[in-house]
Amino acid sequence: MRVSLAPFRPARTRTVNLAHSAQAVRCARRAVSFHLARQGCLKGPDGERSEQAEAALLVVSELVTNACRHTPGPGHLGMALRRGRLVLEVGDRSRIEPRVMPPGDRGPWGGFGLGLVAELVDDWSVVPTGQGKTIRVTLPMAA
Repeated sequence: MRVSLAPFRPARTRTVNLAHSAQAVRCARRAVSFHLARQGCLKGPDGERSEQAEAALLVVSELVTNACRHTPGPGHLGMALRRGRLVLEVGDRSRIEPRVMPPGDRGPWGGFGLGLVAELVDDWSVVPTGQGKTIRVTLPMAA
């Protein structure tokens, strides 16, 4: 993980405001699905959702769930495709940096999500903002 100070705003970024509610994860998954479909990246050659798209949906679900569960709520979801990579950003209103929980600290209450995200993405970083932070991840995504 890296801490990055520069905001990432590639061309064709789509941003969605997320409410701190039970519907936030569903809204985020729907937005990512729509964005990938518009870019021709949602379905694989067999017509089913691609493994890369499935990974992206799992990652965004985990990040938004963490923002709803551990912070005053998500603020936004940003997504962009850039040179074969999907960039996802989930902003929240907490300045506390998340950490991957060691296996011994995980339990029935949770602690698995960020470790799973770290395994699925190429890179992830925390970007401090004036209102909290943004978690930025990149995943491979073929068109």
